[in-house]
Amino acid sequence: MKPSTSVAAIFAGWFITFLSISLGIAAPPAASGKESLKIGVIDFREVALGSKAGKAAKARLEKLAEKLQQEMKAEQAKLLTRKKELDAAMSRLTVAEREDRIASLERDGATFQRLLEEKTEELKNAETKGIQDLADRFDPILKAYAVEKGFSVILEAQQPGLLYFDKSLDLSAEIIKRLDRTSK
Repeated sequence: MKPSTSVAAIFAGWFITFLSISLGIAAPPAASGKESLKIGVIDFREVALGSKAGKAAKARLEKLAEKLQQEMKAEQAKLLTRKKELDAAMSRLTVAEREDRIASLERDGATFQRLLEEKTEELKNAETKGIQDLADRFDPILKAYAVEKGFSVILEAQQPGLLYFDKSLDLSAEIIKRLDRTSK
């Protein structure tokens, strides 16, 4: 065998080996027997506001907010009435009576402030519970849909790290339909 022929054969063998390795790396996953990555995006806020369950939860929350607001307005009106009465009676009261009524009004003002904080917390808790209830219903539907349609990853559209996605990846409308089918 000529030395140049054996070098050429070795070089050709290496080239074929290198080429086959390169093609194996560069080949799409489907060609190598693996499924390709299927990605979807969900806008939970859109699902929450667009679904029957989300709309019902929002209506309940708005009704509670209105009720709490009316209660607070009534308490505020009582407090303002007492303040006006005190202002009107101030000139007729002794120093001790003035100090006593001012202290009482200040205590009632502090009580009103605590009540306002409690009602705000009650509303926040109701909102959190409503969102959690919706998420508890949403989660199994989303997981079943992902398995059924072969999704590898489904991302939340409102996450800070998700800067862009093609709207064709948005699955929100389909999840709303499925969630509505399970709604009462």
